[in-house]
Amino acid sequence: MIIRPPDLLPGAHEAHVWYAWVEQCADPRLLERYRALLSREERERLGRYVFDYLKREYLLTRALCRTTLSRYADVHPADWTFCTNRYGRPEIAGPAGATGLRFNLSNARSLVACVVTRDVDAGIDVEESNHGGDLLSIADTVFSPYERAQLLALPPELRRQRFFDLWTLKESYIKARGMGLSLPLQQFSFDVGAPRIGIAFAAGMAQDAAHWQFVLEHLGPDHTLAVSVERGGGPDFSVSMRQVIPEPGDDALGKAA
Repeated sequence: MIIRPPDLLPGAHEAHVWYAWVEQCADPRLLERYRALLSREERERLGRYVFDYLKREYLLTRALCRTTLSRYADVHPADWTFCTNRYGRPEIAGPAGATGLRFNLSNARSLVACVVTRDVDAGIDVEESNHGGDLLSIADTVFSPYERAQLLALPPELRRQRFFDLWTLKESYIKARGMGLSLPLQQFSFDVGAPRIGIAFAAGMAQDAAHWQFVLEHLGPDHTLAVSVERGGGPDFSVSMRQVIPEPGDDALGKAA
């Protein structure tokens, strides 16, 4: 039986972020222990990946999800079951005892992350910001006119990081909404130049900007992480972050790195 620390459950105004680096969890013996946690459907999906780096990334994402949730409930990491909403967002299906827990996941090639809240929706996104490509052309298709103006107003050497700041925030927001890319990306805008990150909505989106809170973190020079929390009309959330190596053994509480 897994006994969770009594003070670990997120409070009414808390969001817990747990993240892990893929290279720190690449030991073959550890990966086999992660594999043992997977459901049949997860094993089938794992088998469809061709490249080893994608297999490791997927294994770590599932292991981080399962072991993180087991920090908050007396449930073995292998016993969690999941479903998806109509837009594909994963949610807890069982077992009983996880009432109120909500989570969201994200993964980049070298980093995976999970955010956990209680009774409120949150979204998380992580991105590697050392990608090539014509980012301004991409911005034309996914950013609002205000966001594109922010980007172009910067010196060229600062535009790449601003692009990923905006992109991770937008991704975390649509994931918090649970609607993915069905939301029109050009119909909401982030302002990251002020001390507090703000969002503005185009007419017709029926959202209250004051009900949202955003956190943006740079995990080293090449990784950007964003969290969106629908806090409603209450006070700001406390958003804590912790790096871990997921531990799937009998001590499912894991070990902090």
